Amino acid sequence: TKEERIDIYTQVINQPDLYVYQIAERSNEEIDEMNILRSTMDCFADSIETLVQKMNFPANETYSIVDGKKSPKLTNGVSCRPFVKGDSIVYTVALASIIAKVTRDKIMCDDIHSRYPQYGFDSHYGYSTKEHIEAIHKYGASPVHRMSCKPVKGR
Repeated sequence: TKEERIDIYTQVINQPDLYVYQIAERSNEEIDEMNILRSTMDCFADSIETLVQKMNFPANETYSIVDGKKSPKLTNGVSCRPFVKGDSIVYTVALASIIAKVTRDKIMCDDIHSRYPQYGFDSHYGYSTKEHIEAIHKYGASPVHRMSCKPVKGR
């Protein structure tokens, strides 16, 4: 549930002696330019490479797993493998998924919604719900909408 995700997120971020993580993000323009898959791979690579450097992990002894069918091309010598349904099987991948989702939801609810309240980002978090699509039809696309998304294309 949402509450469980927030609780886990809070436990992780409040225990830096037990958990290390790195968040990477891309703007809507960057995602439109390179597509969602490439953007995701870039974020995976940035997060892994930055974390390895920040924590001084030996790259040749470090192994990373990402959720999905593809893994990013890493430039620092760290091994990385994709793991389909990794977020439901691998504990650390599940934690990473929770951190990513809660972080994204917070951005959508706190930041984006405060700038564009008419779209209702605080309730649908940018997902393609009926209410969100209706708001796009009524108000047009906002500057934060991804123009490559089907409901927004041509608006």
